[in-house]
Amino acid sequence: MEPPEPLSGWAPQSPAQTLPEHPLLLGRYRVVETRGTGGFGSVKVCWDIRLERRVAIKCLPLSQAPEASASTLSEALDEARITSRLTHPNIVTVHDFEVENGCAYLIMEFVDGLTLAELMARVEGGVLTYDESAHLLDSLADALDYAHGQGVLHLDIKPSNIFIDTTGAVKLGDFGMASLASAAGWEGARGGTVGYMPPEQLQCSLVDERTDVFSLAVVLYQALTGTSPFAAKDAEASLKKIVRGAKPLSKVEPELAGPVSDGLTRALSADVGERPTSAGKLAQTLIPYLGDEMEGRQSVASLLSQASGETGPDEQAWDDAARVSLVERWPWLPGAMLRATSALTCAGAAARMAPATAPHLAALLPAGALVPVCALALATAGAALPEAGGALACVLAVMAVAAPGVYSPAFLVAGVVGLALLGWRANTAGAGRLVHAALLLPVALTSPVGGVALAGGTLRPKPAALTAAAGAALQLLLARTLGAATGVDVAYAALGMLASPAAWVVVAGTAASAWLCALVSAGGGTGRRCVGQMLGGAAAIAALALARRVENGGLWAAPAASDIAVAVVCAVLVMIATLTLGPVCQPREDD
Repeated sequence: MEPPEPLSGWAPQSPAQTLPEHPLLLGRYRVVETRGTGGFGSVKVCWDIRLERRVAIKCLPLSQAPEASASTLSEALDEARITSRLTHPNIVTVHDFEVENGCAYLIMEFVDGLTLAELMARVEGGVLTYDESAHLLDSLADALDYAHGQGVLHLDIKPSNIFIDTTGAVKLGDFGMASLASAAGWEGARGGTVGYMPPEQLQCSLVDERTDVFSLAVVLYQALTGTSPFAAKDAEASLKKIVRGAKPLSKVEPELAGPVSDGLTRALSADVGERPTSAGKLAQTLIPYLGDEMEGRQSVASLLSQASGETGPDEQAWDDAARVSLVERWPWLPGAMLRATSALTCAGAAARMAPATAPHLAALLPAGALVPVCALALATAGAALPEAGGALACVLAVMAVAAPGVYSPAFLVAGVVGLALLGWRANTAGAGRLVHAALLLPVALTSPVGGVALAGGTLRPKPAALTAAAGAALQLLLARTLGAATGVDVAYAALGMLASPAAWVVVAGTAASAWLCALVSAGGGTGRRCVGQMLGGAAAIAALALARRVENGGLWAAPAASDIAVAVVCAVLVMIATLTLGPVCQPREDD
């Protein structure tokens, strides 16, 4: 059975499949089209967002060859890396080589054109003119002589690995892929494709430059006659045909009798010693009697111009792929924004709570340095480890409540606050790295609705509601207890908050607002998330207005301007972050 034919890569074997989205491959290549899926890999036409150029990426899944030894794969990958150093106008340029997640990736130049196989399929009888064949031979011989001079064999020369761009330039691609495929366990022979391999390659014997000369001669014979002389169902059948010999070219094309026919017969010989020692010598023997290579290039370019619009993605597809988001251009930006948000929130909360802890920290820090030192310490912790910085801020909040005295009622209130925070954390574990920031924002901004936008925009509905409620309750409690002179004052302040219907309305309203925001945002795009922020902000302001009505005995009154400003500004900032950095809301819970 004939081994699977390796994929050719930069012109479609069948109608290209345009992807509905443009994912990034290897973190920098926007996939525009996937072509030629099958065989032992695939080719993806991509836009390099970093260097802003068109590339083709050949993907070879190494993980599907478990029988291949690590040393064998390592040697093959080393060979593929060596081929990436080849620089020649008639060789497809390899820009880079990567191995990631069990796949080898060859990043190459994108050739806007057709393969030789596709070109021959378009012309009558699958035959090129003598001039076109001369141009083909001249280009490929130059490419092979250069590669052989660098110590690199191709070992898989065939029409589908030969590319012709819209200017008529011929380029040889897939250097090193045949050996890599063989080492990965995809081919029974030493790489290559049955019908184009000479006996020594079919029999896994010693190969050299004359192996590539044989394959080049097969391609030229096919271009001149429209038939592949040694095509067969398997390696054994192909070997028998090679030993028997190809039909002399003079009998198929009488005009080529003489040097061309004789030279091609020697190059197709089963005996390695009969073949020319280099591709260049083959070209020197045949081209003077074959045709004018310059005329051939112009003719090929004319044929390619007739395929305009069929050789690659249209310009609109490239324009769409070239649109690079901030996150794609600077992948570190979301992480930096997360850490900055955590740091600023921890610093703001510390600045508000630190003065109350002065009795406990007086022995360690002078009064004037207390606030800046605490703010800097928590900001640093919040930037380095957002969860740790948030936890320290929660500890500071408990200390601030207990400040009037360890043996006073304030200590009991602080204990209840600590237990409540532990319960909140237990119910929001795994909710996200911004959960502490959403809890502490109301404290830092001195507004109970300060955490609605962040919690609703970054958390699932349940943890968003719990976090917004906990943040509002903590802010309302600290607003009443910070600066209390005695532990009794702290206790009365806490009881007063618990007895206040308006405070309960605010806590419940912020929870409902964050839940609504997260519910609308979950699973949607940026537009839906912006709508969620607007609804959440409006609900928070409505909750504040309702609390004022309850507090005023049934009379409606506008909420404090500062609270309205906090709700609006926070919602706008989260919307801006969503539009520029992309959605950060976690998947919606089913419960």
